[in-house]
Amino acid sequence: MGQNDDDKKPGDLDSEIEEALGEQSILEIAGGVMFAPTKRPETKEPAVGKFTEGTVSAVGDADVFLEFGPRIQGVVPHAQFAEPPDVGSKLKVFVEDYDDKESLYLCSVKRTVQAGEWDSVEIGSILLGEVKAVNKGGLEVQCGVLTAFLPASHVALERIEDLESLVGQRFEVEVLEADREKRRIVVSRRGILGRERDEKRTAAVGAMQVGSTVAGQVTRIEAYGAFVDIGGVEGLLHVSEIAFKRVEDPNEHLEVGQDLKVKILKIDEGGKRISLSLKALQEDPWVRVTVDNPPGSVIEGEVTRIASYGAFIEIADGIEGLAHVSQLAPGPINTPKDVVRIGQKISVRVAEVDPERRRIGLSLLTERGDRLTDDVADDATIREVIERTRDSGGEPTLGDILKRALEGGSAE
Repeated sequence: MGQNDDDKKPGDLDSEIEEALGEQSILEIAGGVMFAPTKRPETKEPAVGKFTEGTVSAVGDADVFLEFGPRIQGVVPHAQFAEPPDVGSKLKVFVEDYDDKESLYLCSVKRTVQAGEWDSVEIGSILLGEVKAVNKGGLEVQCGVLTAFLPASHVALERIEDLESLVGQRFEVEVLEADREKRRIVVSRRGILGRERDEKRTAAVGAMQVGSTVAGQVTRIEAYGAFVDIGGVEGLLHVSEIAFKRVEDPNEHLEVGQDLKVKILKIDEGGKRISLSLKALQEDPWVRVTVDNPPGSVIEGEVTRIASYGAFIEIADGIEGLAHVSQLAPGPINTPKDVVRIGQKISVRVAEVDPERRRIGLSLLTERGDRLTDDVADDATIREVIERTRDSGGEPTLGDILKRALEGGSAE
């Protein structure tokens, strides 16, 4: 039996090697090359201000990461892509700058982005800048080797009060003025943000349909309504579409940051104007009120508004009817305020209902024209009894009047 390799003594192993190789060396057996090292590919660092190609290594919410070589990475803002690239795909980018702290190359896929050098700067050029300081009226922005001024009114679409919060941030700016003699550059960010907003709006609006229900969040409130973010674009929830009842102050019904569902009523001007409704998703109280209270019925209400032509009376939550001035008293009056006052609770008769125009006519009078009251023997009823008795050929007695009055009141 042969010995196992583990059982061989060092001297035996040397003899075996000598027997196998003889006078040859291992180098000679290998053809003159022994332990040839694996040659690492040469990696060329990306040059700032030049185009280069990288491989997409990861896609995040804010940035797309690129590999240019071993431990050489770059980033491109995610917002620059209409569709996120696939991991592993090749991408040609423009190298804007290098971040020493993060050891990252800051890149762009937009060919219009240029390095901050006088030879490449002209009105309309897009530069990548870093906010260095806050100056009177705006920001000092470093664009490559050049320093530019960004007016406060051009920092964002909406005015930013705390400009200090932007120091250290990097973003693209557009050249508004480039005066080589004065070595002065004025830039803007507002136009770039506006175009990005329009692109997002176009994409978002393309997926929306009139009549659909969408989720949104209240972004700001004005006297005439509230603006609601419905997926990257804003729509207007007009004050008349917040509730069925009259809304005087939208702040009493909504608050900034509130989540809600709304219905899209209209999309105009390519999505620049979107009309929304909250009450369209609520049960319409008008239908129930008109079913439960047909013409002739008496219902309790509260006076909400008074005009020269009559009084508006709320008979249900969000439902108002109009009692015309002619329906407030049996005889002529100077003004509705002589009969009713705001906040007064009164009984009214439903005189008419107009479903198409969604209007309800109310009256403080009975169908005979006398005042709607709890007194069964009112003046109008007494006059009617007297006239009917005389027409039959006799004079009414007090008993006849009371009897007929009671019958009339009961019938009423």
